[in-house]
Amino acid sequence: MLEPAALNLSSRGNTLNVSTDLELASDFSPDSPNSLFDSTDEASPSARMVPAMLHAPPIPGLFFFPSILVPIEFADQVMRFCLDTYFPPSRPGVNQIMLFGTESIPLILHSLLSTMSSLLKPSLPPTIHTLLFPDTPTRERQVILNLYHPGEGITPHVDLLKRYDDGIVGVSFGSSCAMQFARVEQEESSSPMQLFLPERSMIVLSGEARYDWTHGIDKRAVDLVSDSESEWIVERGVRMSVTFRWLLPGANIVGDP
Repeated sequence: MLEPAALNLSSRGNTLNVSTDLELASDFSPDSPNSLFDSTDEASPSARMVPAMLHAPPIPGLFFFPSILVPIEFADQVMRFCLDTYFPPSRPGVNQIMLFGTESIPLILHSLLSTMSSLLKPSLPPTIHTLLFPDTPTRERQVILNLYHPGEGITPHVDLLKRYDDGIVGVSFGSSCAMQFARVEQEESSSPMQLFLPERSMIVLSGEARYDWTHGIDKRAVDLVSDSESEWIVERGVRMSVTFRWLLPGANIVGDP
């Protein structure tokens, strides 16, 4: 039976079905072979950290403006709402939420989207801003919330090509982290590029950055950050990411065809 997917809560090892008779596709389950979350085992202390840069790497379609931040008071409200609503103590281990369609997205996340649109409009190319924030959307939105504790990460990946359209925008709450980028066809011996994402910063993936580059977060408790003059260590705290994506036609239906 096919059902419209409205809300999916996931943890490493089990999936909680919240919608009535909701059937979840196997790629949503974190214990499936397609799970993106890294385990919480300690990372090797000998693993060499690549310094994370403070400005966007030269990847076509990637837009990042480190000085453009979601206002701190509003960011605190968003994180508190999401922690209380989706990641309460009564759901230990749940670290991922998926919201499908306009009606399932709470008002505060609609307000977040509007705030992001206003903040990014002066800096994004008009075509990219329209791609992300059209006056009259013709596609359904999907929102994914991921919760990370220090030492956790997510496997490098390209967002599902058969489920999500072009134009992805996300924001970090609660803590900074370094995000890595590598070409899909990049040689294993090549080091990925690392970008430092401050708390409350936003990142946009479109075009080549969305389709031809993987993005991920290394599993560690600290990040090495560098500028033109020095390098320094930044400790990670509890971080929540909120990412807005466009669903392809029919992608809000999950289950057996």
